[in-house]
Amino acid sequence: MKKVLLINPNYYDEIFQKSKVRAAISRGIVPMGLTCIAAPLTEAGHEVNILNLNISQTSLESLSEYVRMFNPDYAGITSTTPLIYKAYEIASVIKRFNKNIPVIAGGPHPSALPEDVLRESEIDCVVKGEGDLILKDIVENGISASIPNIYYKDNGTIVRSENQGICIKDLNALPYPAFQLLDIKNYFQPRISSRKQPLGYIETSRGCFSKCIFCNKNIHGYAVRMKDPERVVDEMERMLGMGFNEIQIIDDIFTASMKRAYQVCEAILKRGLKFPWYPRGGIRVDRVNLELLKIMKRAGCYRIPFGIESGSQRIIDLIQKNITLEQAEKAVELAKAAGLETECYFMIGHPTETVEDLKKSINFAVKLNPDYVKFAITIPLPGTQMFDEMSEKGQIKTRDWSKYNFSISPRALYDHDVLSWSTIDKYYGMSHRAFYFRPAYMLGMLYKTLQNGTLLDHAKAVLKTKWF
Repeated sequence: MKKVLLINPNYYDEIFQKSKVRAAISRGIVPMGLTCIAAPLTEAGHEVNILNLNISQTSLESLSEYVRMFNPDYAGITSTTPLIYKAYEIASVIKRFNKNIPVIAGGPHPSALPEDVLRESEIDCVVKGEGDLILKDIVENGISASIPNIYYKDNGTIVRSENQGICIKDLNALPYPAFQLLDIKNYFQPRISSRKQPLGYIETSRGCFSKCIFCNKNIHGYAVRMKDPERVVDEMERMLGMGFNEIQIIDDIFTASMKRAYQVCEAILKRGLKFPWYPRGGIRVDRVNLELLKIMKRAGCYRIPFGIESGSQRIIDLIQKNITLEQAEKAVELAKAAGLETECYFMIGHPTETVEDLKKSINFAVKLNPDYVKFAITIPLPGTQMFDEMSEKGQIKTRDWSKYNFSISPRALYDHDVLSWSTIDKYYGMSHRAFYFRPAYMLGMLYKTLQNGTLLDHAKAVLKTKWF
């Protein structure tokens, strides 16, 4: 038996503290990836601790004492791009305690730039892609070139394993996520983005067939693999039995198969499970119909988020979203007809975007009139086609990854090929005000929040948001 410490860096302050969406997010976000990676290890009899620094009282300074007390044989760290330097700091703390503890990194950024991560830090090994079975293999057999999808240091040289790009084909064969390693009561979200607490996440599929140029698919890839409907609802029932009162689905495309999504809802209803849920990862506007949306509503779904990205068809085509504005209008209309709340996501600052395109996005959001809308400024992240193309054109100004942060203006990151940063920032602020400060919208939300008992929560969110 080995002892494995899995660490989730603290990201709330850096990522959300200055964000316009911070009122809808709390620190209590389930570290889903770590629970999935821990599951095969615990099933095999290894002792695993998940240290979520996002909610733990353990500071970076006291991490050394935590490591000393647990004394792991292996340590794993997950990281996105703006947090990679935190992962480096965590690795250094572990190595200062015991340089012989192998430190393994995974997540979007290490998967995108594995060799850079190894060169820049004391991390010993990077798992590229899905780590559920690979970390268990490393723990039981050591780091070697025979283990797929890894990069590692060997006497100062970076070695790439023999087999790369391997993904898990049968998701049904995976053990259930190790939620038993978490203190479930700590996982909650504000009421404007949830209904009940504690709140847990579930993945019912992996992969995304869409090849949007702004999206990093280095973890799960483009091959969509789906759990069987009964397996999905088995997981949901288990989560409810463990104490979760709401479940949010984090799939890239929950409705990739509308038939399977329908069957999941049927199974929820057949078992008599009553709990609020919604597909937090979003649903494509070309993968819905009224019949599906109605059964989702009956099965407990209360909100549908749609990734629209732009109100300009030219931009939608450019970013390879492969949807139409007409499909977006129809999807939002159907969701409303089914009695579901609607939420739409847009981005500002796409390549070649003009002021006219920005105006089209704001006007289209107003025309759709969902319950909620979120605008974000485009950030070209490593591992995406957008980042590669902008790098080739010399538009990327820095590789200081801590600045690749959605809560601050990315003006230091890149030069837009058309728009000035003063224009981008201006329309970013204007976008939310133009949508939320409409008298008809405010009156409608006043009525809805009085009905569902969230008026006070929404009022607090308005006051916490920096509108100007």
